Amino acid sequence: MLDSKKPYRVVLVHPSAGVNWSGGSEIFAIELARHLSRYFEVELLAGADCSPFYYPSGGISRTQARQLLRHFPKFKGLFTHPDIVMEHLTSFLPCAMRLLKHPADMIFPCNDYGGLAMAAFVRALIGTPIVYTEHNGLLNGGRSLIRNLRFRPNHLVVFSDAIANFARNFQPSPNISIISNGVDINRFTPSGEQISLGLTQPLVLCVSSLKRDSHKRIELAIQAVAALPSVSLLICGDGSDKAYFENLGKKLLGCDRFAIKTFPHEQMPQVYRSSDAFTLPSINEPYGLAYLEAMATGLPVVATDDEMRRYIIADGGILCDVTDIDKYAAAITKVLQTNWQQKARQNALRFSWNLIALLYRDVILQTIFQSQKY
Repeated sequence: MLDSKKPYRVVLVHPSAGVNWSGGSEIFAIELARHLSRYFEVELLAGADCSPFYYPSGGISRTQARQLLRHFPKFKGLFTHPDIVMEHLTSFLPCAMRLLKHPADMIFPCNDYGGLAMAAFVRALIGTPIVYTEHNGLLNGGRSLIRNLRFRPNHLVVFSDAIANFARNFQPSPNISIISNGVDINRFTPSGEQISLGLTQPLVLCVSSLKRDSHKRIELAIQAVAALPSVSLLICGDGSDKAYFENLGKKLLGCDRFAIKTFPHEQMPQVYRSSDAFTLPSINEPYGLAYLEAMATGLPVVATDDEMRRYIIADGGILCDVTDIDKYAAAITKVLQTNWQQKARQNALRFSWNLIALLYRDVILQTIFQSQKY
């Protein structure tokens, strides 16, 4: 056990944290900072004040970048995700300068390759080790993972054996740990305050970023709920294609059965409690944090039937072929007809942040100790 002086300083980085509240990696950074603060001196370089450990990351967050890019359409064609590129480029130097002026014992970038590049730059100058969690998994054939491994984090954390084996095949010698995502089971509870969401019940909730042709496949959820005349759908999220999904949802379900809204993360437990079921029909989902939050509040989940979801959701919901809209709609109907609260909650307890943070504490200590040997 560490003593109360917390001798090691750990800095987490995510310039979208506090700005975008629907992104899994942003929530991960905020929650991990909070839970690691029991063991370390923690700082979170973020885009807005979202944590007691917040320090401004500087630069332009991807959410703000999307607003700016509306005035520069030619720039959009230069990159697949120009908003993310803008965030990475503009936050690089502010974050690097903070870490050079106030060195950490370990850097934990949470914003993909931009944070890794910045951390690798700082490591090259002053030797600060890097721990990195791969949130993209094996999406697009593992292209993001391959790219990120080139920055050679001192310790890589992944969500499954399949991702770990893929990483070892590409780079035989990295230090790799398999650690699940976490959920705060003390905040996300079945009992507690609810809010009016302005839609008729029963209500199915979906939490996701809103981009067409992405792995989230939100249009499938809209189509499935549209096949159930008495059921409403609320999507919590934002993204470059929000208008497209708003038009599709209102066309298929109508304004009284469909809405897209955003809420601060502090209010999300109330949103889950005010819903009757949760769904996210993504394909190759690296690790859906929203599944854990939903189950922790007692909601049953309807999702894609694959290896990762079988592990996460277990008996906390129904898995099916979501591309078959009839089967997808039937699964939603079934979960709405039964009380799943106890099963869902018990399943979510396996992923308590109290347990997950201990695993990260050990990885961080191991990484710091190894770096001190050289």
